[in-house]
Amino acid sequence: SPLSPHVPMVPLPCSALVRLSPHRPHMSPSHGPLSPGCRCPPTCVCPRPQEGLARCQREAEEVTELMKQNFARALERDGRLSDLDSRAQELRAMGETFTRSTRAVARQQRRGHRRWRLVVIGLAGLLLLLLLLILGLALWLPRPPPVIITVTVPPGTPPGG
Repeated sequence: SPLSPHVPMVPLPCSALVRLSPHRPHMSPSHGPLSPGCRCPPTCVCPRPQEGLARCQREAEEVTELMKQNFARALERDGRLSDLDSRAQELRAMGETFTRSTRAVARQQRRGHRRWRLVVIGLAGLLLLLLLLILGLALWLPRPPPVIITVTVPPGTPPGG
């Protein structure tokens, strides 16, 4: 494709057409900074195409290695997450068991307190009944009439002797 409609195409070496990329400039020993997006026209002959291919292969290997490392880390995280998930399930089951046993103990405690309350109320009622019975018996039983003793003291005797 022509660069401009008014400029005729002249074969130039690639080093004359190099543009610097603001994103990732690369260095080449023969050309200086190279842009990975450098487009040479079809008439251009690059002096060392093997260097670009080797560089691309190195970058591809680096990317592949990084991807393998990331995948290994992801697998480790997945293993840790599954461990945490199983621990969470165990803790949840233990919590449910604890809740059930706590409820059972609380129920037993309430029953025990209720029994003691009933025993205390029964004893208090029995004592009250006994007191009322004793009081009732004391008030309602016939008493013998009081005995009146008359003492006659002869005249002339000193009292007390």
